[in-house]
Amino acid sequence: MAILFFMPFYMKLLRFPNFRMEIYAYGILPRSLITLTAIVVAALEFILFLAFTSGLFDVWKELAAALLLGLFALFTWRKIRMTGIEACACYGEIAFLNRYPVQRNLILIGLLTLGMFLHSGVRDLNVILNSLLFVMAMSFFIELVQFAWSKKKRREHSEQSESAVPM
Repeated sequence: MAILFFMPFYMKLLRFPNFRMEIYAYGILPRSLITLTAIVVAALEFILFLAFTSGLFDVWKELAAALLLGLFALFTWRKIRMTGIEACACYGEIAFLNRYPVQRNLILIGLLTLGMFLHSGVRDLNVILNSLLFVMAMSFFIELVQFAWSKKKRREHSEQSESAVPM
């Protein structure tokens, strides 16, 4: 779960203007609250990342995460009904995590519900630091793999476009 909250936090920081536009596209908030909402959402994701990494706040972190994901699912469902677009930019350019956001969030809520029955306990500082490093390393690795995949796809598309041009 820590990875699933660190990655969107990190992606939103990298692409903050895009994140603000994504929030605006939901059509729920006035323009004056978009930046504040973007900051609050990113901060909540960072806090949840820390809570899941450290093992603190058993049950409370799962409830907070489920509530946040539930709100995201509700707002996304509303946006899908309005626009017909069933995707989000929650995870930046990591396409497989952006597909079917409502279903993804419902599955995560189910996993969080199961997690409430598993007591993880507070970890010692060494385990917390190792967990932080592992989560961040995995998130960066996924970003690098996605970048390489996108670059390969663009190159293939470019080569196909060049070969389709008659000489």
